[in-house]
Amino acid sequence: MAAMAILLKNVEEASAVDPPLRSMPSDDDVGDGEGAGAGDTSWSFRLVMRHRSRIACLAAAVVALLSLWSTSLSAAPKGCEGPSECCPTVLAEHLAAPVVVRLGVLLVGLYEVEEKTSTWKADFYLSESWKPTPGFAPATEISNEVERQSEQFDTTQLLGNGCVRTRRIHSTLHTSYNLRAFPFDRQHLTLQFSDAWFAFDEVRYASSPSVSGLDAAAQEQLSNWKVTTSLGYTREKRTLEEAEGATAYDYATFVLPVRRHITFHLTRFFLPLLIIVALAFSVFWIDPADLSSKVSVGVTCLLSAIALQFAEGGTLPEVEYLTLADRIYATCYVALALALLATLRSAALAKRGDAAAALRSDRKGRSWFPVGLLLALVLCVVRVLVDDI
Repeated sequence: MAAMAILLKNVEEASAVDPPLRSMPSDDDVGDGEGAGAGDTSWSFRLVMRHRSRIACLAAAVVALLSLWSTSLSAAPKGCEGPSECCPTVLAEHLAAPVVVRLGVLLVGLYEVEEKTSTWKADFYLSESWKPTPGFAPATEISNEVERQSEQFDTTQLLGNGCVRTRRIHSTLHTSYNLRAFPFDRQHLTLQFSDAWFAFDEVRYASSPSVSGLDAAAQEQLSNWKVTTSLGYTREKRTLEEAEGATAYDYATFVLPVRRHITFHLTRFFLPLLIIVALAFSVFWIDPADLSSKVSVGVTCLLSAIALQFAEGGTLPEVEYLTLADRIYATCYVALALALLATLRSAALAKRGDAAAALRSDRKGRSWFPVGLLLALVLCVVRVLVDDI
């Protein structure tokens, strides 16, 4: 409103400085013949120039009005549609007493858990119940929502002494994945809610939900994940920034624990890797003097293992830590490289004419390398899984 007053004042000042011209110039001002034409043109030009500032101010006033109107609309959250006791036309700036809102979630669809984008998609029913309070309706928002695909219905009813709002929502949600134990990892798919209008001292969520469930059909919709337990519920007080005196809001979170099916990764990646490593260790059965065959087998197996890791890691984001799969591949790389060095040593012994020493070196490699690799892999798996628990 202050901006509008300044703009109107500028319009008035422009009108005072540039008074309107006469409707037409007189004959004395214009003259005859060619002078008359020149006078008409000059008069029209002066008219346009003198009114230009007034037109500009009026246009600015219209733009400011539209801007203020759109800002006020975007600032207020979208309210519900229903009885006036439950859905007031205007939300109060502050509430006289705190209001408790009880949430309920029923998941009916689970789709597309994407590690690269840290997202998952959910189709769910959301219910909100509260006691009718003047100037209050929940302005519940999904805090970790990335995109809303659809909202099929939105109904609000006054049932007894309470208000109940029910919606069905299909959304893409953000969740931070911990991939350290990949592909033996467990994740928590989260649905997080907060009030977009009222702070913690005015609106709080109930300590337990009205509904917290998962439809039986939805459990089978994630082909590469298994739901381990039922849908959990937590709530916490949180500030949007760490500054002292920052406004705190109440957050309610529904958590769905899931575990990755490992059969795919065992058969498509780790079994081929085991075969590649076994073939690489076959160099210890090749004649020590046949260096060309030993090196050819070792290098081919090493390149095959690298290509296999690229294929498996293509579905994962670039993270700052090593996953369990990364550790397993790195351990195999070291084992393959050491096997190549051992074959070079035995070949050098054979070349110097010490065939017995070369054979003894290969015999030791046949047992030491498989046992050492197995112990290293077990240590990697146990360490990561213990840290993950």
